[in-house]
Amino acid sequence: MRSPQTLDSKRLTALLLLLVLVGAGRFAYALTASVQGWAGATYMDMIYGPQAGLPDRPIALYEGAAARRWGPLFYLGMHALRRAVPDPGALRVAQRVILTGLYLWTIWFLMRLFAEVKVPWLEREGRYRRWLLLFLCLQSTAAIYAISNGMGEIVTVFCIVAHLYFFMRRQFLAAALIISIGVYFKLYSIVFLFPYALFSIVSRDHRNYVACLVASVVLIALVSLPAAGWLYGPLYPLTMLRSVMKEPEMIPLHSEEVFGLLFFLTRMLTSFSVHADPASAAIGRTLSSVFSLLLLASTAGCALALRRLEPRWTGGAGNRGLALIIFQSAIGFLMVSFSPDVSITLLLPPIVSLYAPLWLWAAPLFPPRVDARAIATWSLYLGGSVLCGNLVPLSLLFKVLPLTLFDRLAGNAVTDLVPHAKFMWYQIPMFGVYCVAAASVLALTTLRRERTASVPA
Repeated sequence: MRSPQTLDSKRLTALLLLLVLVGAGRFAYALTASVQGWAGATYMDMIYGPQAGLPDRPIALYEGAAARRWGPLFYLGMHALRRAVPDPGALRVAQRVILTGLYLWTIWFLMRLFAEVKVPWLEREGRYRRWLLLFLCLQSTAAIYAISNGMGEIVTVFCIVAHLYFFMRRQFLAAALIISIGVYFKLYSIVFLFPYALFSIVSRDHRNYVACLVASVVLIALVSLPAAGWLYGPLYPLTMLRSVMKEPEMIPLHSEEVFGLLFFLTRMLTSFSVHADPASAAIGRTLSSVFSLLLLASTAGCALALRRLEPRWTGGAGNRGLALIIFQSAIGFLMVSFSPDVSITLLLPPIVSLYAPLWLWAAPLFPPRVDARAIATWSLYLGGSVLCGNLVPLSLLFKVLPLTLFDRLAGNAVTDLVPHAKFMWYQIPMFGVYCVAAASVLALTTLRRERTASVPA
């Protein structure tokens, strides 16, 4: 006769598999029911058009306004794909199929991290957490939006997650090469490359990564030079970093698609009014350079802190992997806080941060008795996941959020913004991310209790 524990385990597995099927159904339906469809215009096409005409100069988008370029590998990749698939409709389908495949591959890397982080609670119930992660990844509004619109953030998140996976396995050449590809495809991956490079410079055990990184950058630079010239080929990361610091007018301060601390502060100056204010815009341009420096300094601080704590996790099995998950999560939360340009699809690069409690919660995921700490942690996590679009469709969320009340408090007309724009304008995703960050901090507090319990009396 089977024990109740075995039956409970089977019921739990069946429930999680059902959740995964529901998630897969929603993911497939959202992509199929998208307004753009599989053959509609993509954002990558819109970027590639002007960039192809000016391969070694700045480009203009949005009614003549300047726009930052994507990297030389994006240009080379799109050029090769267009030659391979000349029909415009088939090309757009191919782009979305590739992006979908890359996102599913990203999920596979994330699920494999449960096996790489060898700590007792993941060895005990890693199977359940993997299925739960898969369900949550399939609910991601950011991923659905990026694939539907044909956006490059899918490539960015793939490179960032694969880099973490290979770095954790000490496959430094693969890690360095793939994060370098991410940077030269679109600059955003450099937010994660920089602290890993700094940590590896000061850590004797990881210096091989620096040599691999230098070799990878040189290789990609040589490949990109003929296609994009020096400034937008080998020197592309430096050119874009200079643009961020020297051209703050390119920060989309009045965009209805962005959120974050910078935009929260500038919008507070006008009580979140949608009507442009030259004074707040000027302050925002000044703050954008400050926030870029804060992002640089805070991620550097994370790297130095990881090095300082390195002796504590070099001896124990699984401690290094756990430390890297915490490190990666901290970088992601700092990115959302200090980056001068965060939109809904840019919640993909900090994807490990948004699922961090699944790795960090050391107590049983489904305990027989639930204490106040567990209730607080999972309430913050589920609530934050909802608010940043990682659990329920935004169309459902808009029906319960008091968006009209926010309009009234800000003095905006109900018709000034569509619901999606209101969601961003009033910084709701930012508060969702901070709820997840708070849940991650609470999850970390269970580590001491787990380790105390494992020490013999």
